[in-house]
Amino acid sequence: MAQTKRARILTLLWMAIAGLALLAIGAVWQRQTYLTRGIPDGLPPPIAHAGAQTGLNVALNQYDDAALAENLAQIAETGVQFIKQPFYFSPEFDWAEADRLALAASEQGLTLVPLLDGNPANNFAPPADPNEFARWAGEFARRYGSQIRYYIIWDEPNLTTHWGNQPVNPAEYAALLTAVAQTIRATDPDAVIVAAPLAPTIETGPDNLADPLYLQEMYEAGAADAFDVAAAKPYGFHTGPDDREVDINTTNFSRAILLREVMERNGDGGKALWTGNWGWNALPDDWAGRPSIWGDVSAEEQAAYTRAALERAQKEWPWMGLMFLENWEPDAATDDPVWGFSVKERLDVETLANIQSPNIAFPGFYFATPDDPAQVYEGGWRFSPEFGADMSPQPEEAVFGDKVTFTFWGTDLGLRVRRANYRARLYVTIDGRPANALPRDEYGTMLVLTSPLKEDDYLAIEPVAQNLEPGVHTAVIVGSRGWDQWALNGFSVAYHPTDRWAVWATWGLLGMAVLSLILAMRSWRRADWSGWFRQMGQRYGALDNGV
Repeated sequence: MAQTKRARILTLLWMAIAGLALLAIGAVWQRQTYLTRGIPDGLPPPIAHAGAQTGLNVALNQYDDAALAENLAQIAETGVQFIKQPFYFSPEFDWAEADRLALAASEQGLTLVPLLDGNPANNFAPPADPNEFARWAGEFARRYGSQIRYYIIWDEPNLTTHWGNQPVNPAEYAALLTAVAQTIRATDPDAVIVAAPLAPTIETGPDNLADPLYLQEMYEAGAADAFDVAAAKPYGFHTGPDDREVDINTTNFSRAILLREVMERNGDGGKALWTGNWGWNALPDDWAGRPSIWGDVSAEEQAAYTRAALERAQKEWPWMGLMFLENWEPDAATDDPVWGFSVKERLDVETLANIQSPNIAFPGFYFATPDDPAQVYEGGWRFSPEFGADMSPQPEEAVFGDKVTFTFWGTDLGLRVRRANYRARLYVTIDGRPANALPRDEYGTMLVLTSPLKEDDYLAIEPVAQNLEPGVHTAVIVGSRGWDQWALNGFSVAYHPTDRWAVWATWGLLGMAVLSLILAMRSWRRADWSGWFRQMGQRYGALDNGV
């Protein structure tokens, strides 16, 4: 009797362990998804205006000519190329001041990115006639289009304080953006229109609207054709860049992923997402001004988080573009907590310069060009802004022709090549070893460019290396025939974090579940469950009769 009871207990125990093991498998892969959310699968396709790099938010109006030149020179020394300066619409707009700022930036070799914003005098209320604002933006493009490529239209329209203290209206902003885009493009056909950077908020209206919800309503209002780039403001607030929580009710650096997912759901994955503002607020210990609404970290944490955030964006987010760090030096009252962002006296030149890595291609797509320091060409290559790179003719008896060396950080590499009815091969090595995703012939691992069907002529990203250790790698690609075919269009670098731990954990847990079920079945045979059920039935029957 005791053995039978013990067998029943063991049966239930082993079945519980099996069930918990199966539940744990789900938890393992849920954790893997949590750790990798925002990192694309596969090899990244071309995304216009992508490639994470640091820009700086500036407030240049506060400086006289001498201070302006001095500050811009200091910024140039950091290696930062792009600066974002607001210009505020008004009927009496000071074109002379705009001329001064544009000229000063140009003299220092910096790229000015204007934020064309509303009028602070009326609390940034949208103009009754969007064409009025559009005409001003068009004049801005006419005057500065030769030195400006990117135009950011408005700021934080999802906050009532930046929309005339009235309920926000994504459809109204979409109409404004459309009118401005049409006017600027008519004046400057090469202009890149950046939608307003959206403030991180968890509210659902009517005064403030969460940034992912606002972006979705912009799409529903038909704004997609009006902008070339979307923009977020993923401040770090109280946590570092390794906080991977992605939730509409959480404000952190990872919040950018939410906006990216909105873009992809609306078929806009071919556009980049920029950050109009990002960073961590670090007020001094003796701060006596207003408290920060962006959280508060130490100066040491601010510097470390800034470096780590850019590294994360470079490695994990090939869809990210310019990231305008908040800020160089604000034009604000001395008690304004925005001073906690200022990096002018805090992040030294070496710190900012070290987070710029032009000689290494991080995950993303890179068009074949000799202007990219990560690409080093040898031989008689010729280049086209439309088609990429074309190899030069080689002697009939020669096996190998032109060569390109490509330095990248990642785990996977693909080449975007032209497949058509011509004879050509690209021989590829990674770190001096054969590329592990390609077949071999007597000369090495090679990518055959001849198309399967004679009538085919297309571009395709072909994998050449997979599952490398995360880190810097050197690919050497040597052509064999294929000149006059524009065979090489570009390079695609991917980072896929290992799921080895999850796979091993899954197999271990699955083995535990199977073993537990086997032991449960063995115990089941000795447990006499039919007798137990019969006994329980008799007991309950006796209770019924007693009642």
